[in-house]
Amino acid sequence: MSSADVLDDPSELIARAVDEHQRSLLAYAAGLLRDRCAAQDAVQETFLQLCRKARDVASTDEPPTLAEFAARLAPWLFTVCRTRVIDMQRKRTPQSFAVREKSDGSRDSSAEAAVLDPGPTPDDVAVAGEEHRLVAESIGGLTPRQREIIQLRMQAGLSYREIAEVTGLTTTNVGFHLHQAVASLRKQLVAT
Repeated sequence: MSSADVLDDPSELIARAVDEHQRSLLAYAAGLLRDRCAAQDAVQETFLQLCRKARDVASTDEPPTLAEFAARLAPWLFTVCRTRVIDMQRKRTPQSFAVREKSDGSRDSSAEAAVLDPGPTPDDVAVAGEEHRLVAESIGGLTPRQREIIQLRMQAGLSYREIAEVTGLTTTNVGFHLHQAVASLRKQLVAT
């Protein structure tokens, strides 16, 4: 193994990680938090944690190769981001939850509506059009677990194994939840 393959200076790896994963982490966090600014904070904290971790790993007696470190990076980043999002949700007070408009036009300011429904923002719906709105409504009808798994699979592009690492489920459970979510979405979208 050449010295160029060893993770002795993590700065290039960190820069590459930010380029490759920032958008998907931000979409994931924003979907869970329904607050873009809070999502940016969660992603920033995730990358700060990566900086600390990479520096610690690089200073060990036998640092891993860049390939070894990079191979485990995406699941680790999503796990750290997920933990940060959960911490942020726990610290929120009921007054800080967003007011959400229901499909019947009334407004819902309950904590459950703000936390458990990580659908797109109203601006996203307007830009994407009617089809996007229908898909978002259908996704809103999924369980929180199914929504999270759909986001990790479809938006972040994680494998079943990586989703299992992030969520703490088995790969079999990930497959089951994903299958149930897709079947539910298909049924809802065909009915509309």
